[in-house]
Amino acid sequence: MINWGLNQLHSIKNKIIMIAILQLVFFCLMGVISFQVFTAVYEKEVYNESANTLKISSTVLDEELKKIEQISFQISTDPVFQNYMEGINYEYYGYDVYRTKRFLLERLNAYYSQERYISSIQMLDTFGEYYVVGNQPISHLMNQEWAEEMQTASGANVWRSLSDQGILVSTREMRKLNDLSLSYLGSVFITINMEDFISDTLNLSDDKSFVIMKDDEVMFAKDFPEGAEPLLEDRTTTNYQIKKWADSEYFLTSQKSRHSELMYFNILPFDEVSGQTSMLNKLMIASFILFLVIILLISRKLARTISKPLEELTQKMKEAEQGNFRPLDEDKSTHLTDEIGQLHTNFNSMIQKINTLITENYSKQLIIKETEYRALQAQINPHFLYNTLDSINWLAKINKQEDISRIAESLGNMMRTIISKKDPLIPIQEELNIVHHYMVIQKYRYKERLIFNMEKPEVLNDYRIPKLTIQPIVENAIQHSLEEIIEECVIQVSLKVSDEHLHISISDNGVGMSQETIDAIYAGNVKPKRSGIGLSNIMERIRLMFGDRYGIEIQSEIDEGTIVTITLPTVKE
Repeated sequence: MINWGLNQLHSIKNKIIMIAILQLVFFCLMGVISFQVFTAVYEKEVYNESANTLKISSTVLDEELKKIEQISFQISTDPVFQNYMEGINYEYYGYDVYRTKRFLLERLNAYYSQERYISSIQMLDTFGEYYVVGNQPISHLMNQEWAEEMQTASGANVWRSLSDQGILVSTREMRKLNDLSLSYLGSVFITINMEDFISDTLNLSDDKSFVIMKDDEVMFAKDFPEGAEPLLEDRTTTNYQIKKWADSEYFLTSQKSRHSELMYFNILPFDEVSGQTSMLNKLMIASFILFLVIILLISRKLARTISKPLEELTQKMKEAEQGNFRPLDEDKSTHLTDEIGQLHTNFNSMIQKINTLITENYSKQLIIKETEYRALQAQINPHFLYNTLDSINWLAKINKQEDISRIAESLGNMMRTIISKKDPLIPIQEELNIVHHYMVIQKYRYKERLIFNMEKPEVLNDYRIPKLTIQPIVENAIQHSLEEIIEECVIQVSLKVSDEHLHISISDNGVGMSQETIDAIYAGNVKPKRSGIGLSNIMERIRLMFGDRYGIEIQSEIDEGTIVTITLPTVKE
């Protein structure tokens, strides 16, 4: 039905407007219904939360008051207290009676320190004298009404209050137990500071009033409106009810104590509840406004779905024209099934093919580099070279030409290592052997003018490096340093490992070079002398194998010598 109605609207603009109107009507209906439901649920939750809170509070208070009753019971039935009171009642004066009274007070102190909110513990003998321990002693607690109620209780606990002082009192008579006569020995009073008691046991909010009642007597009231006692009258059997007093409504919840005749009340101004409902009403209006804004945004979004895909496609075409062959975001384009979606799909296919061609061309360039490198190694026929050098070596030995023999032997060993090793990575020791054999040959040529030193820690024997990495640089040092100076040429090779990197340094004391020459070497514009392997070739091989993080660093100044540092990753066998 809705689809048919939208199809009757030939203009896309009209379709978007119709969708916006339908959404607005739907959200308005849902908002009104939701507000009614939420208001009813909220008020019910407030009632239940208040009743549950009072139930939990009453349970906590019952447990704490039960502790006080237990302390009162322990004092009244303690044989030591019974003996003390019996002795005091028998003889009011005398030294022994004085000591008994002192011992009685000391024993009372032990009970007094058990709970922080106990303000005092008092005992009354048959002569009317009080024995008091505590920081807030209250004298003359007993009156005729209290005495009659305590006598009726026959030794059971009786709760009384001094409501004007915020004091709740646990009272009971002490009866003689040892001869089962149950004769009257005295009275026990435990006074409780209700402010400390409530703050220690409960966490009441400031907007609620809390009341403790016994029958129709208010035992304790916290934040209770003055003169509002009628709110506590005509109580029903339900846990909560709404009452009106002084032109205001109050929400009242009640809970009967499980262990005593006390009753607990929570009183909350109903304005608080209605205020929350009013706030919900304002929130709902704000929600309507928010929904309206959302609908407008949705309408705008629908309009943009027509032009935005074309704009994105145009932007990507401009980027491709500048050489950025990044495909369109598939998550944004695959959901389009119209002509624009087909354009996106075709454009992505074209970009992917271009990227494939670029990747294939790059791979071919790598293969060409590797082929050129292998072709350089294969320029010399190994069998012919080995046989020739072996013949020269034996012929020199027969003719006792030791220098020629050693040169031929070193050259043979050097070329055998270079040509016979097919792997791109060889042990460091084999690379250093190539350098050693090469320097043996050069020492015969340059005699004392060439001084060569090499430092290699034994821990580096397990590491591998690209073949022909060090020897070409040493060869360049001889060509560019020794051949251009008349004094001795010192070439130093040192190796070390740090931070999972292998550092190889080749230094010389030659004529050095300018920064322009160094930059030209980095750019690959300096060709090696004769037919040797240049620094740019070594740098390119290292980058192809390990990435741009590794390579060669050149430090040099004119007439100050040169230091070439090779940085490689640590690769073990």
